[in-house]
Amino acid sequence: MPKIGLGLLLLFYAAAACAGGYLDGKTLLERFDARQRMIGDTGNLGSDAIDAGFYIGYVQGAVESMALCIPDKLAASRAEEIVGKYLKSHAKELDRPASLLVKKAIEETYPCKR
Repeated sequence: MPKIGLGLLLLFYAAAACAGGYLDGKTLLERFDARQRMIGDTGNLGSDAIDAGFYIGYVQGAVESMALCIPDKLAASRAEEIVGKYLKSHAKELDRPASLLVKKAIEETYPCKR
């Protein structure tokens, strides 16, 4: 697929994914599960690959855009695991905005020292 076509497809997918309003924790958890299937080599190279990529990009973008007290050498994959674990263990919060849940997950793991 030409690069422009792939770019437009991904742009359309991202817009459609958020068309209903903010991204919530339930949707982010679904994307994390797709990432886990891809890592475990059991994922669908179509939808799971796109959802996994969305999750990775979302978490990395959120972490990089927030003022958080993270270690200098925090691997992106570690942040993705921290957020996924938080989502799985806080099921009652999944209706909240995904960005808030990313922030809470990272802050719980790496609280700021006062």
